[in-house]
Amino acid sequence: MPPSLEEQPNLLIVDDDETIQRLLVIAAKDHGWRPRTAGSGMAALDGLDDSIEAVVLDHGLPDIDGLQTLERLRQAKSNLPVIMLTGLNDAETAVRALRAGAADYLTKPFELKRLFDLLRQIRLDRSEPAPTSAGSTLKPAAADGLRSANQRVRELLRRLEKAASLDTTILLTGESGTGKTYFAKEIHRLSPRAAEEFIPVSCPALPRELLESELFGHEKGSFTGATASRAGRFEQASKGTIFLDEIGDLPAELQPKLLNVLQDREFFRVGGNKILRTNARVIAATNVDLHAKVADGSFREDLYYRLNIIELPIPPLRERKDDLPGLTAAILGRIAARRGNDGWTLTSGASAALAAFDWPGNIRQLENVLERATAFTDRDELGEQDLVPLLESRREGPASGGGAKVRTLHELERETFLEAYRRTGGNKAKTARELGVSERTVYNLLERHGLK
Repeated sequence: MPPSLEEQPNLLIVDDDETIQRLLVIAAKDHGWRPRTAGSGMAALDGLDDSIEAVVLDHGLPDIDGLQTLERLRQAKSNLPVIMLTGLNDAETAVRALRAGAADYLTKPFELKRLFDLLRQIRLDRSEPAPTSAGSTLKPAAADGLRSANQRVRELLRRLEKAASLDTTILLTGESGTGKTYFAKEIHRLSPRAAEEFIPVSCPALPRELLESELFGHEKGSFTGATASRAGRFEQASKGTIFLDEIGDLPAELQPKLLNVLQDREFFRVGGNKILRTNARVIAATNVDLHAKVADGSFREDLYYRLNIIELPIPPLRERKDDLPGLTAAILGRIAARRGNDGWTLTSGASAALAAFDWPGNIRQLENVLERATAFTDRDELGEQDLVPLLESRREGPASGGGAKVRTLHELERETFLEAYRRTGGNKAKTARELGVSERTVYNLLERHGLK
């Protein structure tokens, strides 16, 4: 008779050192795991089945190495957590492991307690139920650390925490409004640089001439209006973190200068001839497909690879709706604290309305909707009547005759703008060109329609 699910191995230990294997097996059993061992990458792949909940994987294997094994494990079971064991201070392997999808890594020699604490947390994360109401205990990171009810986001958060400690360049990708600035601040907060400056720079917010000065500084008299020398953001963030938001909009003329900073840590101020150095950690973010920009020649390929040491994709809100109750509670809590009142709860109908919406503006739009819904209500409970009018215009399709509702100019403007904005992948410069307006108008439209 085949073993029951409760008797089948649930932890795969992959190491070609038999002494380490035996040690890990004994410790795993002591911690309530049912281990299975493999001495090579191919044996690990052969030993994989649906009962395995996690894998402990050594990098130095005799056939295919740990990274190759990791890639194949992830292809076979994309959600399977893998903890990679690497050589002492092997930062390059650690970075490559995180990029390949490892949940975590440990450098040898390591403490057994640390390994099994990680495994215990992985098991807790996978079994933790999603919140079911706006009264969820989910808290913002500033209070209790990053948490999520969504499995995909929890995996992202584990990788984010490890990436923060590596002090290497990180690229955050995701749609506008998904919280890339928030995640960048969390990386800084969790990093060894937490006590130093976090300096954000929005690449599309300034004209090219001003952006160059903003990033690298300028000398007195280098251009009209430069009445004094000024340090740039890379100087100000030299011991801390510089966050380059919407890096895909960086003008082509500035890309070689940024590449030089990333490669050599050196730059000149505008109008200067003295080489300056920076030790700033760079976190970049984009809501556009940089692969496509590299392909069409508008973004340098060598710069892309310098930025994309570790990529952390942030899912849109429509793909993590199990986080809606907790996010809603946290946002309402912040609004209440700012306004000095006791806060609000949601009726079941209001919660259902939020869950049914597709949130093209992501978390930023959710914040806007809740700000507006709470602005004029006298009740401490938000109902459908408070939220649905703020969401309805997004649902309405083209008029189809008969009794179709006549849309206002505001609604038509919103629909036209959103179609262009989504068609360009959230690229503000392309949206502006398509609509025949300035980029500043695009920012104003984002704010006007609750997407900023």
